[in-house]
Amino acid sequence: MFKVLLIKPPYSRLKKLGQAPYFPLGLGYIAAVLEKADYKIGIYHAETPRNPNECIIEDEEAIFHQRSNAQNRYYEAINNDDHPVWKEVRQTIDDFKPDLVGISVLTVEVPAALKISKICKTYNSQMPVVWGGLHPTFLPEQVLRYGPVDIVVKGEGEMTFLEICNTLRNKETDLSGVAGISYQNDGKVFHNEPRTLIEDIDSIPFPATHLILYPESFNYKSMGSMIVSRGCPWRCTFCSSRLFWEKKLRMRSPQNIIDEIKVLKERYNSNYIMFWDDSFSVHKKVVTKYCKGLIDANLNIRWRTATRADLVDDETLQWIKKAGCVKLEIGVESGSPRMQKIIAKDVDNDLVKRAFGLIKANGIATGAFFMAGFPDETAEDMAQTFQLMKELGIEEIAYNIFDPMPGSDLLKRCEELGSVTKDADWSNFRFWPDSHFMINMTKEDFLVKATEIGKWVYSYNNSFSVKFRKLRSLIWFYILNDPGTLVKKAVHYISRRNKVHRLRS
Repeated sequence: MFKVLLIKPPYSRLKKLGQAPYFPLGLGYIAAVLEKADYKIGIYHAETPRNPNECIIEDEEAIFHQRSNAQNRYYEAINNDDHPVWKEVRQTIDDFKPDLVGISVLTVEVPAALKISKICKTYNSQMPVVWGGLHPTFLPEQVLRYGPVDIVVKGEGEMTFLEICNTLRNKETDLSGVAGISYQNDGKVFHNEPRTLIEDIDSIPFPATHLILYPESFNYKSMGSMIVSRGCPWRCTFCSSRLFWEKKLRMRSPQNIIDEIKVLKERYNSNYIMFWDDSFSVHKKVVTKYCKGLIDANLNIRWRTATRADLVDDETLQWIKKAGCVKLEIGVESGSPRMQKIIAKDVDNDLVKRAFGLIKANGIATGAFFMAGFPDETAEDMAQTFQLMKELGIEEIAYNIFDPMPGSDLLKRCEELGSVTKDADWSNFRFWPDSHFMINMTKEDFLVKATEIGKWVYSYNNSFSVKFRKLRSLIWFYILNDPGTLVKKAVHYISRRNKVHRLRS
């Protein structure tokens, strides 16, 4: 049987700081399609620590202040062939014995993905290595020129990857008829025609979570992840999602979503679901149907998701509250009217305040994403963002620093300004704070202001009153349905704080 190993590269794991890993949904969908076509599949999430003593710190203050040190740890790990993670990668490949390896790659993961590709070629120089995901979609030529990558899947991957595997399983070598790929042959790079998007995304089987390797490494929270749509119709200049999905939005049916939740509950007792959509409530009527379906199915779950400020209204909030939503997050990004226009956010502060007011009035916990360090941002813009943070009175603030990403308009702006070269090598690219992308503030001045805001955000998020408000909507649910989860959360929090202390010392 033709064996395919799908890999998500390590990133936070090598830095020892960052977001805790979740099940890789993209690879899960591809695995499900291949499994139906009689392939033997393994999903290897190399981001997930297998040793309980191996830590990824999920802490805003530690992540913010130690970002440069974390980047150094990442590149040191890349250059250390004896690093435990690479030994694990080699052992996994040796044990699984794949005929083909597929790697899903974000821009920050390029060095690790390249390292894994080289390990694959050492294992078997003739084994095809395929990259897919956001980064190779926008830079297929550069990815293929690295050497150990044979094929790039551009955009939506399920049917493209299946056709690649079918071709190679049949011992065929001609890939010229496979739509949606770029590939190299005899030192030349070829770009095939694009593949048409899957019209009915209900037709895609549910992510094959049961094919994950080392399942004991995943906790109760990791598997409760879903998406209900593909695509984003908005035009934020720092994001490439809109172009990746070809400016189209496709949504699943309510019954399809309910059926997947039932699978997650049966397999993993998942009673808390994270919907990872770019904007959950794009179409009001469809969201109402989702909520009615969840209520009628009596699944007794709680869930969280994200939306936009201009998609929030009282009627929709009432429905999602009834359907079990306990937290709704909004990408605010900036409190500066000038920057809101530059990043094409298409909202203003009055709309943002109104949205959060409605969410809180409906008894749903709130979260907001903010960002600083945009190329054209000024100290005054940052001050306005900081002021808006303080005025919202929400349950959680996520504060990020801008880094340019392939496929985004702001990368083009950085190239115009000279802060990123047009032929930048993303296999050795340094992000903030090792690089600086602003024209109106020096690196030193920005660091001072960004640190001030970061410390305030950390203090705010960890204040007792905010923590209590954040957990209030879930406490009785867990007491009545899953009291063990409260214990797990408490142990996790104490453990995390101890690890943060050790890392700082």
